[in-house]
Amino acid sequence: METLCEVFFEFSNEDRLRILYTLKETPLTVTSLSRELGLTTQETSRHLSRLGNAGLTRKDPEGNHHLTPYGLMSLNQLRGFRFTCGHRDYFRTHDVTRLPPEFVARIGELEPCTYVDDVMVIFHRIEQAFKDAEEYVWRMTDRYILTAIPVMEDALQRGVEFRLLEPRDIVVPPEFDNGPILREALRSRQFRNKVIDQVNVFMAVSEKGVAGICFPGADGRIDYRGFVSDDPEVHRWATDLYEYYWERSERKTTTTPPPS
Repeated sequence: METLCEVFFEFSNEDRLRILYTLKETPLTVTSLSRELGLTTQETSRHLSRLGNAGLTRKDPEGNHHLTPYGLMSLNQLRGFRFTCGHRDYFRTHDVTRLPPEFVARIGELEPCTYVDDVMVIFHRIEQAFKDAEEYVWRMTDRYILTAIPVMEDALQRGVEFRLLEPRDIVVPPEFDNGPILREALRSRQFRNKVIDQVNVFMAVSEKGVAGICFPGADGRIDYRGFVSDDPEVHRWATDLYEYYWERSERKTTTTPPPS
């Protein structure tokens, strides 16, 4: 515990953290670091001395300072803290701990995301994903978005493949009309529909990017406020998580039509 407290103390200083992130990009001398960060050479030397004593940096014979492997690994592990701290208000009321632990540990991969606080913007992005997709759209959801059905049907007619994960107890709106395009897509398995016991995250993903990742509130309900991104790393996290749930789900055996 003492070593953990020590490294967090070093990270708690903004200038030392700036030095570490700068050295992650390239090794530098004290003079170059001072100039780069707008610090005095005395301040920079003092910080580097602390970081070196903590095992986070080292100095080579030419006078350049580098991150050690331990320093690089420790800095990379801060990504999760940076992401959650950067969206502290959201994570005070939304729960990621329902996810598999290995994906909670990888939460820093969502750092490039943009937060969207408007449900209608998320729904619009889902419809846009249907319009833009050329290969596939994967969704995990607990509700029907009836207005998106025409756009989804257009995508099916273009040959886009759909996957849908939904909870076993999802309620089908009485006004839902299962048209011939959806019926044929289900029959041909162009549209594959599976069920799981509980939806612990909403996701809408195509080969183009992530239209939405939304976590449940403390009551387990998803309010469809969350994160969007076209970043490849975010896409990989989302598709890995989707595959995790897909492999553990069951094929839907009823004739209930799939939600949009």
